[in-house]
Formats: sequence, structure tokens, C-alpha cells
Amino acid sequence: MKAIKVNYRTIIQQRRLGDKLYVLETIRNLDEAIDTLCEVLTDEEQKDPFAEDLCPYFGILWPAAEALAVYLQEHQKLIQNKSVLELGCGLGYPSLVAAHLGAQVLATDFHPDVENYFLRNCRHSNVDCDYLRLNWREDQKFNECFDIVMGSDVLYESKHASEVAKGLIRFLKPGGKILLSDPGRNYLQPFLSAMKAEGFMDEMQLIQIQDKEVFVFLFSKNY
Repeated sequence: MKAIKVNYRTIIQQRRLGDKLYVLETIRNLDEAIDTLCEVLTDEEQKDPFAEDLCPYFGILWPAAEALAVYLQEHQKLIQNKSVLELGCGLGYPSLVAAHLGAQVLATDFHPDVENYFLRNCRHSNVDCDYLRLNWREDQKFNECFDIVMGSDVLYESKHASEVAKGLIRFLKPGGKILLSDPGRNYLQPFLSAMKAEGFMDEMQLIQIQDKEVFVFLFSKNY
């Protein structure tokens, strides 16, 4: 499918954590944005399986991303002076927080529009952070490893839980840790079982985001 340029309507949202104000440019309304995308695509393009990948889910500030950001603020020593990889970063809120708190962060996502929004949010929030377009579930060429691998709400597909677990683990340095926030998706329990089978133990914290409770897991290798 050819490159699609869509001008979504956006709003500015602000979140304060500690002494830092994060300024995030988000899509105004997801349903409106999906309608806008459909107006740009031809009928034939809408039938293309890749069209689903273009849906602008990345542009919403999801509770799981907010919970992960709050967790990072509450556990700063976990990431200070550490290398951090965020997978499926979307708007990049957790990456911005981690970078502000002293981590060396690489934010990644596969959606073609994410880079533009992420770099805007870096500028809005006055935070420097690196970005790479990456399909972490399929791209086997990227082999860099990190102290911390983190993701928010990445268990929304029916892919085998063990594949997702292995996909996260392969980016870890020896002794590294995985941080994952999840709103309670259907695939969470199979994923936890897969991580245990890989030798990882978890610590869980519930974080309240408005009226939502989000699970945040810290996985460490059980040597």
C-alpha cells in the first residue's frame, strides 16, 4: 500500500509527574480519526490487510501508558543511568518520563505516523529521546540489547503468548528486567505463564488511572 498522509485533528494534554510537566499532542477522538482515515483510503485500499495497521490507535493516551509512566516516576532508581527500550511506544509518554529521569532511551513503534507525533511530544515536553521505526514482533535484524525493556498494552492480539514473551526477552541484556503495563487484556494470564516458563518471576503493582486499574509487572530472571 502506498504511503497515506492523514491530517488528524489533535488536542494538547498535560500530565505532571514530580517536578516535570509533560505536554502531549494526542488525536482528539479515535472514532473521528478512524472515519478520517477511511475517507482518505479508496474502497480497494480499505480491503488491504495492511489498512488495519494504519488505524491511529497510537494517537490516544491510553491508561496503560499513563500507569507505566507513573510507575517509572515512583521507581526512578530502576531506570536511572540504564539503557531502556520501549516497544510500541505510540505517543511515547513512558519514554519521555524515562529519559527525563536519567535513562538512555530508545523509543520504537511500527506505525508510520508515530515518529512525527513522538518527536513533537519530545519538543512539547523539552525532552531528548531517540526513536526508531521497528516491528519488534517480526524484525529479526535489530539485535541491540538493553537493561530495561518496557511496553504498555501490547497484549491486544491473539498471537501465541510465548512468542510475545520471547520477543520481549530477546532484547534484554543479561540481568535485565522487563516492565509491562496492562489493563487486564484476555491474553494477560497466558503471557504471565509464558514468562514463568522462560524463568522470569514477576512483581505486580496496581495503579489507578482515573477510573481504571492497570496492572504493572516487573519481570526478573529467576537464576
